[in-house]
Amino acid sequence: MIEIKDHLDPRILEFTKLRDHTLNDQGFILAESEKLFLQFKANNKPLIKTLSTLEFAKRYNLNGDNHFIASKDILEKIAGFKIFFEIIFLAKKPQDFELSLLDDQIILLNGLSSPENVGSIIRSSAAFKINSIITDEKTCSPFLRRCIRVSMGNIFSMKTYHSICIRDDLSKLKALGYQIISTANIDKSIEITKFKFPKKYVLIIGSEGHGVDHDILDLSDVVLRIKIDPQVAHLNAANAASIFLYQMSL
Repeated sequence: MIEIKDHLDPRILEFTKLRDHTLNDQGFILAESEKLFLQFKANNKPLIKTLSTLEFAKRYNLNGDNHFIASKDILEKIAGFKIFFEIIFLAKKPQDFELSLLDDQIILLNGLSSPENVGSIIRSSAAFKINSIITDEKTCSPFLRRCIRVSMGNIFSMKTYHSICIRDDLSKLKALGYQIISTANIDKSIEITKFKFPKKYVLIIGSEGHGVDHDILDLSDVVLRIKIDPQVAHLNAANAASIFLYQMSL
């Protein structure tokens, strides 16, 4: 363990200066709290660097020149606000799975820009035992710090795939035997309670403001809707996803 006495110490630059998106683009993740640390370790993923209180380091036997300790005051200077966690850790971003190695039930996020919604959908997916997630080119990374926190670390046990051309990948998934199911409150949609899910399918959740892209709706085999008061029109993406996930689990 190496003690840090200044929050601007260059040895902990990743925790203080580099923006979350920058780290993510470079193939790294940053997360904090004991729960996220334990979730990460439970999935046998290696740490690059940790910064924690001495008490935390002793509790989990963190030794070596990649484990740094600091006072709670220094941790709060790094965070920029009063904190309730004892550790920040840096790790490599988990690698994507091949499309062919994803599970038979997949959630696909189309254009979701809110880390809170993405993290919440991942947490709900894990709760209903849906463990494969595809994000398209317009969706924020599920490995952003805020996404990880909101997902309660469940992203670490997921099979993930980031698509750079979702239309091509949907065609590949169809060839692999997946039924493409979109979600939208439109005229041709089927009420979710009247639909029987097939063995292999991809369920697409659309963006917060615009829903599923129109051309993706056209590519879909089925479009499902949740029956709600027409005065409301649409639910929040994460709330709607939870309802679909529950129905998928029946």
